[in-house]
Amino acid sequence: MKVDNFHIYQGKDEEKIQVFIEVDDITIEDAQQQLNALSENLKQKLTKKWKCLPSTTIPDAYNIVTIPYKRLH
Repeated sequence: MKVDNFHIYQGKDEEKIQVFIEVDDITIEDAQQQLNALSENLKQKLTKKWKCLPSTTIPDAYNIVTIPYKRLH
């Protein structure tokens, strides 16, 4: 997966960041497949926790992105 356009924001807590990846119009299924691949790559390199949204594996009520606080990149 190649990520060219992305934006990094400060989350609510200082130790949290939010990364928004720009993509063309894709279906939720395609988004889920690409996010799963990204998550697998992160799993190999990071010891921290993360969450990829949107996700078809969690209820809609939990598929919520919080408002970013400050742009970092």
